[in-house]
Amino acid sequence: MKKTTAIIGALIITASAAYASMKMEEGFERITVFTSQTDKEGWTAVLKGKIVSYSSKDEFDQEDLIGSSQEKSKATVRLYNREGVSEGNILYVINDKNLIVAKMKVRTVFKTVSFGDMLVGYGNFRLGSVGDRVIQKAEDENAKYAYIYKARGDYYDNTGGEGEAIREYKEALKLDKNNPEAHLALGMIYLKQGLDQFAIKEFQESYRNMARLYDKSDKFQLLENMAQVRYREVYESFLPQKLKDKYRDEGKKYCGEALRINPASEKINYLLGVFHYRSPNPDDKIARDYFLKVIEINPLNADAFVSLAELYYRHENQGKARLYAEKALEADPTNPRAQKMVKYLDSKLEVK
Repeated sequence: MKKTTAIIGALIITASAAYASMKMEEGFERITVFTSQTDKEGWTAVLKGKIVSYSSKDEFDQEDLIGSSQEKSKATVRLYNREGVSEGNILYVINDKNLIVAKMKVRTVFKTVSFGDMLVGYGNFRLGSVGDRVIQKAEDENAKYAYIYKARGDYYDNTGGEGEAIREYKEALKLDKNNPEAHLALGMIYLKQGLDQFAIKEFQESYRNMARLYDKSDKFQLLENMAQVRYREVYESFLPQKLKDKYRDEGKKYCGEALRINPASEKINYLLGVFHYRSPNPDDKIARDYFLKVIEINPLNADAFVSLAELYYRHENQGKARLYAEKALEADPTNPRAQKMVKYLDSKLEVK
């Protein structure tokens, strides 16, 4: 196993060493484009394809206030090569004078039998014409090499080299600053080191581009980590109450999104139970249901049992409080919350 890991790591390092020569290869024509008639310097772009048709968008963004079809708001592009182009990318349309006439956001990339690689993009193409060329900023095109540094970072992280992993992930982000996988990986290292503020910053950057995370497990891990950080900030810190209230709402939001990916998550159901139970305006019924779900998933979760005991005691139902406290101790005899709860209930019984 170690030999295989070493071989994979060596291949990754060899691939990244070849990066400098790779990026010098002219895979596409590079041209200078201009933002206006008076722009004398322009910037370097890579030719990616050409417009084959315009039409009206068949769906609308949430922030679209018009809510009706607009002419030339959807473009179909024939790609010369799809490498470095993916959903969410920003591309530009230029006329025969290399002047930018439109900006588009890639909606989908697909392959056809007749025309090969193509994409559909949304934007305002009022000044565009069929046959106009589509370009990508040269620095955006270089983002396709970020995966090499990300892979190197993964290798170092898996072999105990956190410092080297951080360096490689940061190199990946120099090439692709919005790379959600690199931000997630970097955040997870900071989380392991107990640097929650650095971790949440990286997680938030990954979250902004979560649509680019193809693996559902990565999306779930991101949301779970963000919820966990917010949980600690709300219940294990000395932050101002106003900030805790804000983070509690964010934690519940991340938990809700995570449950849509994995409804059977023990941790997420438990966090949601606590968020609802330990709140300035608690919803104990919802909290109870989440704690019961946790027990359904894992009948030995002592924290869920003791949370139910505390919840029922709050509603003066000492019978159920005692029942769940005892179940918590059965699940984990060393659980300090369960021990304290049983002792407290016993003392109340003695007073009576």
